[in-house]
Amino acid sequence: MESPASLNQSTFTPTPKSIFASKTFWGAAFTAMAAIAPIVGTAVEQNKLSVDHTVKIVVILCGTGATLAGRVQAKDEVYTPDWAPGPNKPSVEPSQS
Repeated sequence: MESPASLNQSTFTPTPKSIFASKTFWGAAFTAMAAIAPIVGTAVEQNKLSVDHTVKIVVILCGTGATLAGRVQAKDEVYTPDWAPGPNKPSVEPSQS
């Protein structure tokens, strides 16, 4: 019988899911909306969308796009430092046996 530690180490292959089922997707989307909303609000108040406003929106959308591309292309497991929630490095390293 396998120990709980050996179950965590290697053979688990996650099943693919829709990007819309990803917490990363929704986190990035909501963060982008929260960052863009004040820019649009200012533009509406001023009755114009300035070049500065447009550049800020483009930068936010590029960062969001990079986040989502990284999420879709990710293959490796990630771990957190010992002090943070989530799997720690020893939990995700394959055993040397």
